[in-house]
Amino acid sequence: MKRGLLIYNREDYGKNSWFANEFIKYASLYDMYIELVFTDEISLEIQNSSLSVDISGKEADKPTFAINRSRDSIIGKHFELMGCRVFNSSLVTEICNNKAKTHQIVNSKGIKSVKTLLCNKKYFKTNNVNLSYPIIIKSVDGHGGSEVYKLDNLEQLNKKVSELKREEFILQELCSNPGKDIRVFVLGSEIIAAVKRYSDESFKANFSLGGQSEKYNLNSVEEEVVRRIISILDFDFVGIDFILDNENRFLFNEIEDVVGTRTLYKHYDIDIVKMYLEHIQKNI
Repeated sequence: MKRGLLIYNREDYGKNSWFANEFIKYASLYDMYIELVFTDEISLEIQNSSLSVDISGKEADKPTFAINRSRDSIIGKHFELMGCRVFNSSLVTEICNNKAKTHQIVNSKGIKSVKTLLCNKKYFKTNNVNLSYPIIIKSVDGHGGSEVYKLDNLEQLNKKVSELKREEFILQELCSNPGKDIRVFVLGSEIIAAVKRYSDESFKANFSLGGQSEKYNLNSVEEEVVRRIISILDFDFVGIDFILDNENRFLFNEIEDVVGTRTLYKHYDIDIVKMYLEHIQKNI
């Protein structure tokens, strides 16, 4: 059997234990053994020119692969340099958990989004903000709709910038069709399914924040946009999110490296864990 690690931080595991345990439950069907490991149990070590990993204080044998659900690209990179196949790769983790980097790489390929400013508190000046209020401020590494705020004026902008924990953030114009988005689930180079998420009470449509969801069928133009993004990076399993303009056309929003699957299971008869395990089996 091929041995793999499933890496989570404890907080995320607490919210997603069922999904995580499905990997462990079904791994043997694909000639694999998967061990759950928390980030606070992992010690990345470098001695002379040798890289190794301690788990719970003991040196661990090198696994064949790791499923990195920690959002930590340093952990992923360490395992890759030890010769392990990591799902998603450290590059995907690094880029997709930084909204500024994600917008740079995706928008540079001609894919549209709302007007976006990439900012840093070290040199941020409000007189350089050439956006029309209301605007959206996002920390670069927030996920699940966290650390995303709508600002109606300059006073609110100054206050929120001063409260941010991270120096890097992005500012965006509010889309003309707020409270709705489309999430597209991607496994490898395959589009698995899409869902529409919406909220009548908030500009954020995240299902985890109380939004509603339903099946969504991509048209040919939308599918082409998704495939253009898929061609940029070697994804394993991600969610690509789009907001909508006033004519319901796709505007790129973000890519979730550690994508949640509640809406996928709710609306489709798809066992994404088994599909992911099959994908891993083919790529190790």
